[in-house]
Amino acid sequence: MTSGVTIVIPTWNGLELLERFLPSVISAAQHYSHNSGAPTELLIVDDDSKDNTVDWLLSKRFLCVDSNEGVRRNEQSSEGDSTLGVESKRTALIDTSNHPLPALTLLRNSCNLGFGETCNRGFRAARYPLVLLLNNDVEIASDAIAPLVANFTDESIFAVHCRVFDLQSGRQCGTGKLGSFARGFIRVHRSYVLANQDTGSLIGVTPRSSANPLYSMFAGGGSAMFDRGHLLDIGGFEPLLSPFYWEDVELSYRAWKRGLIVLFEPRSVTRHQVSSTIGKLDRHRVSRIEQRNRIVYHWIHLQDAGLLFSHLIWICILAATAPLRLKFDFILALIAAIKLLPRVLKRRREENIASLRTDREVFEIFDAMLGRSDLRVYDRYEDLAQARASKDR
Repeated sequence: MTSGVTIVIPTWNGLELLERFLPSVISAAQHYSHNSGAPTELLIVDDDSKDNTVDWLLSKRFLCVDSNEGVRRNEQSSEGDSTLGVESKRTALIDTSNHPLPALTLLRNSCNLGFGETCNRGFRAARYPLVLLLNNDVEIASDAIAPLVANFTDESIFAVHCRVFDLQSGRQCGTGKLGSFARGFIRVHRSYVLANQDTGSLIGVTPRSSANPLYSMFAGGGSAMFDRGHLLDIGGFEPLLSPFYWEDVELSYRAWKRGLIVLFEPRSVTRHQVSSTIGKLDRHRVSRIEQRNRIVYHWIHLQDAGLLFSHLIWICILAATAPLRLKFDFILALIAAIKLLPRVLKRRREENIASLRTDREVFEIFDAMLGRSDLRVYDRYEDLAQARASKDR
């Protein structure tokens, strides 16, 4: 499949990250267009940054879209010089040499909307049917786009996510994800790699057989490609989870229950500087938001009566024991989730009507993957590393 691709990057006060990581994104877009002949667009959505992100992007030939009028226009730089006709003061992001730049577009939010809503705005503005969503702290391999695109020959594919390495440690931190249910909660972080895959290598693996699809429980919003039409049809990222956390998990589970498919593509490699933005925020606030959103996610989607009963029992147990475990953030998160209950119940009814798969049918898809000889399943990276070391002895 050859298709035009829009690359969407949400950013908030991320100038230093964009300066460091955008060149790899530009290179990947150029590589894909040069080899496929398909057009690309780079669309950055600025979530009301207070640093100099906007001025810097304008200086790099990005064309700004007015947040109120919704039309493309030229902006004034902070120095008061119009970017129109002042090419001597506008420089390309990287050396374009033989390959032209993708279309460069900047959208500006007039106020801070949070990750999900900022991404949704990017998806609505995207001009191409496939959208690669990247964090502003992600370095992408130059050949990463084409393998992602190749998966979308099947119309039921909703999203395909990359293989991710931690930029500092070099460890894999984003591989295939398996879904299950245990101790009252949907489990989404059990992982797998191909059995013959070098755990530390950035070299792409050989193409896999279509008879052995690499299903994945969720496509991480930091480095995944989405079918724009499917995403808009099912409503985009959930506003109830604003400002951050669990949006990509909820969106992917919604897609699975709507009859769509999420895949892992190990040939597409990125490296991530983990928690570059959220890591700067108050950790207790972040913890409360994360736990609140995890609860809300379950209350919207857990439709199976038996599983829901188990979940509610465990919520009661965790709430009752939280003071003894000094987990006061959980109590505050639960209270925050309860305050959202009227809106949560409305979304629950909507998803109950729209779902084509049950919770158990989703989990059965991943249960079937556990016995596959071509996969190595692990809960912790240390377990994967130890298994690799044992094999090499």
